[in-house]
Amino acid sequence: MEIKYKNKRTEKQCKNLSCAKKDFNDIVAKLLHSRINFIENATSFADVVNNPTFHFHGLAGKMQGLYAIDLGRKIGFRLIIEPLNEKEESLKKEKDIEKIKQCTKVVIVVEVTNHYE
Repeated sequence: MEIKYKNKRTEKQCKNLSCAKKDFNDIVAKLLHSRINFIENATSFADVVNNPTFHFHGLAGKMQGLYAIDLGRKIGFRLIIEPLNEKEESLKKEKDIEKIKQCTKVVIVVEVTNHYE
């Protein structure tokens, strides 16, 4: 799968392990890079959604249409992503996760965040 980034800072955190280690602790940085590597090598978005260790889930409120992938259930950090179709159009209005799994060809990494802060 193709990954794009919402901003340069997030891209740097996701592509450069030493930058991630400066912004987060070693465990979070390694888990982040593991998740990014998995997404890049996934044959379809369904592989990402169906991976039980990711605890993939939709977000609500002002983040409606975005999804989270846990970096570790106990550490509280998560990767916020937005799925896009083959034309790189947002799928925010689509509610059916099965359609989202089929249509998603590109993922935008929005941010890495601590859910509890």
